[in-house]
Amino acid sequence: IDITENNLEESYNQVRNELGEYSSDLLKKDELIVLNKIDLLDEIEVNEKVKNFKKKTKKNVLLLSTLRKDALMKVKAKLINYVS
Repeated sequence: IDITENNLEESYNQVRNELGEYSSDLLKKDELIVLNKIDLLDEIEVNEKVKNFKKKTKKNVLLLSTLRKDALMKVKAKLINYVS
């Protein structure tokens, strides 16, 4: 989900709805939520958006900036963990 969007929860719910329309079985699977483009906001704003998103959805998230190699490695490790 693009973290620069105004309403992260709305975007998250839209994706979940579309997945559910395709197959309700998809909604039962483990999910990996990645908030992308964190480099476009300052750290305080990112932290606030993440805090609000977690509070409203009760979900954990990963943060991603393609400019930061360590962030890509964390997402890659999580993905490998999910398919292993």
